[in-house]
This record gives sequence, structure tokens and C-alpha cells, in this order.
Amino acid sequence: MPSPPPTNAQIAGLFDLIADHLAAMDENPFRVRSYRNAASSVRLSKTPVGRLVKDKGAAALKGIPGVGDRLAGLIEEYVKSGQVELLESLRKEVKPEDLEKVNAARKEHPPAPSSSPLIPVPLILEIDAEYREKAAARRLKLIAPKLLNPGKKAWLPILATSRKGWKFTVMFSNTATAHNLGKTADWVVAYYESGKGENQCTVVTESRGPMKGKRVIRGRESECRKFYGLE
Repeated sequence: MPSPPPTNAQIAGLFDLIADHLAAMDENPFRVRSYRNAASSVRLSKTPVGRLVKDKGAAALKGIPGVGDRLAGLIEEYVKSGQVELLESLRKEVKPEDLEKVNAARKEHPPAPSSSPLIPVPLILEIDAEYREKAAARRLKLIAPKLLNPGKKAWLPILATSRKGWKFTVMFSNTATAHNLGKTADWVVAYYESGKGENQCTVVTESRGPMKGKRVIRGRESECRKFYGLE
């Protein structure tokens, strides 16, 4: 008999565990918060997320706040295999005592979910274009990411800027998936906030369909099609 899909509580626990490991590594707090927000959304969802993914795939999760394509893919991986490669990699990087400190701090001061308003699509695409242009011209500071960087090389361009009341921290994706697919110079992650909490989004070059070759914000494809006059 096939095993039942993971419950919402189990999926939320997975995201919290990933966030704990990232926090223990002193990763970007915006990235940590994105997993916390996803955990909160899944935990509060009335829809059995695991069952939905098992029946219809990751694309069925578009309506869940804070769960874009990347995190939906992690849920699908968890549903299919019972584990997630990202978490297994993080476990090799984090000392148990550091993780315990994060766990204790989270229990004492539970993080509040983000209340950041939805950022306009044209603004994100404008920031994405600025970042890629400056990165290509080598006009940005390079940092050495702690994750997936055994040589501790400073290779990741980072942009900190403000625009129209929003503050941005922008960089290429440094996820295992981006490395495996050779997208570390294409996928751009923008962390943003406007004084009402922080959030993030990922911009990629679309590889298929009517937007092929255009820059697209994952999870907001419909709005991008309207932006490009395709619907």
C-alpha cells in the first residue's frame, strides 16, 4: 500500500527546519524569512497540500501565499521521495549545537509572518535589468556565499538599492537547483521590503511558451504576460 502524502504540519515543519539551518549558517535573513512565511501559509491552509501535489503536481500550489515555483518544487520533491536534497545538504554544513541555539531562540520568540504588500511587476523587472547589467559590467561588490561554496570564493555579485519607497537586496540564485541546471548567472533573487515586512521573488529567463526568452517573475507569470502584452 502506498504511503499517504505528508500532512500540512509535516510540510510546514520541513520549511521551518530549512529556515533553522539557514539561520544557523547566518544566511541572508530575507531568505530565512521566505521559508518561515511558506511554513506559516502551509500550516494555515485548509487545503491538504501534500495530497494536492500528489494528485495534480507542484503547479497546483500557485494560490498559496509565499509558495512560488521554487518552494512548490521542494514540496513536490518531499511528497515524491520523503526528503529534500537541500535540507540534506544543509545538515552537512550545520553543527548540532548551532542548530539548537536557533531552535531555542525561535521557540522563545516565534517570528511573525510577513505583511509585505505585493510589489509591482514592472518595478521588479526594472531592478532585475539593473542588477544583470551592473553584474555583467563588474560594477557590483562580490560576496562569498556560505552555502554551496566550499572554496569560500567571492563570486556572487550583490546589489543594494532603493526605488519608489522599496529597499532591495538583489543577487543571483545560489540554490542547489540553480547550480545543477547552470542557472547561477540567470536566476535573480530579489529581497525587498517597504517598511511592512520583507519578502522575495525570483526572476528567470523563460525557456518555453509565448514568453520564451523574456524575463519572468516566478509565481506571477500571468501578470508578466499582461506586462508583455500577451494576454
